Amino acid sequence: MAQYNARIAPFINEEFTVTSVWWEEPRNHRGLDISTGTGSPLYSMCTGQVLRSDYSDSYGWVIIMKDNNTKMGFLYAHLRDRPLKAVGEFVQVGELVGYEGTTGDSTGIHLHLEMQDLSLHDWIYGGAKDIYTNPTIFMGIPNVEGITAIYGGTPTPPHGGRRKSKFPFVLYAKKLRQKKIISLQNNKNIL
Repeated sequence: MAQYNARIAPFINEEFTVTSVWWEEPRNHRGLDISTGTGSPLYSMCTGQVLRSDYSDSYGWVIIMKDNNTKMGFLYAHLRDRPLKAVGEFVQVGELVGYEGTTGDSTGIHLHLEMQDLSLHDWIYGGAKDIYTNPTIFMGIPNVEGITAIYGGTPTPPHGGRRKSKFPFVLYAKKLRQKKIISLQNNKNIL
């Protein structure tokens, strides 16, 4: 049984272990490593937009999401496969975004989680400690290696991918065409 109940976490209804603490010395570990050890589903901890969704030599498969309200950025690294969301797509809290993995510079199945306040800057790689936010404070768990936790949230059902903006534009274009036709008819009557 988990020692702690998290306020929120990338794993939902699965016990996970802190395998490497945030800002671990002397390597200045910029993220928090947590693991179920099973390749479990990873869920978004924010509601906003995907800023990055690709492969990096060190991070492996990585996704960065930015919360629309708080402007907090969330980086999930070492995903098993390509993230399930593309750059620019909308994501909401509890939505499936990928699977725990061991791609890139990784020593085993886990999630490397980093957080930054993106209201101040774009994502900064390899920055100083004051650039980052401690994920354990956000999640509501101790920053202690070996502790186990669980988040009993509710996954969000898929919403079908990208939002479609085509329909409102079609209506707007139709109104513009009608105005142009009426304007042309009125001009003919004047001549």
